Amino acid sequence: MITAKLLLAFLLQSTSVVGLDIDKSNIDPEQAYCLAENIYYESKSEDIRGQYAVGSVTLNRVNDPRFPKTVCDVVRQANIHRVTKKLVCAFSWYCENDKKGKEIPIRNKDGTINQRVADQFQAASIVAIQILSGNVDDNTNGATHFHNPYTSNPAWKYEMKKTMRVGNHDFYRMPDPK
Repeated sequence: MITAKLLLAFLLQSTSVVGLDIDKSNIDPEQAYCLAENIYYESKSEDIRGQYAVGSVTLNRVNDPRFPKTVCDVVRQANIHRVTKKLVCAFSWYCENDKKGKEIPIRNKDGTINQRVADQFQAASIVAIQILSGNVDDNTNGATHFHNPYTSNPAWKYEMKKTMRVGNHDFYRMPDPK
């Protein structure tokens, strides 16, 4: 039975990912899955630039001492909001109960392949593999945050420098630590 994790494992074991010769030998499959999952849920309907931007933000956080040190820990980062006392996740999809800890639904309930989801996850996986292989430059100018201005207005955006807009997302960089 095909699953999202099996699809990613296949891509990692392939000699060439969709015609791109990349060294995948140092890519941890678990970290690649977390990055692909984050790209899928945050930007599956965005163009390829938007998917690279979401992946870049995730990796920028890994490389910033103010954030966790692995892709999976960055993606799963959550805190209790000091005012509302509600759980707040770094990436909103991770707090949504219908997604948290569940496999991406490559298969329909009747067992057939959901081709749209499979194609979207394959694209997210290829982007994740390219980013983790170091084959892609950060296209966000060092952004560590993003949001959809049509659906949210986070207070943190006023303390940061906007670096770009791609599709439905605005990207921001934190000030350098003092």
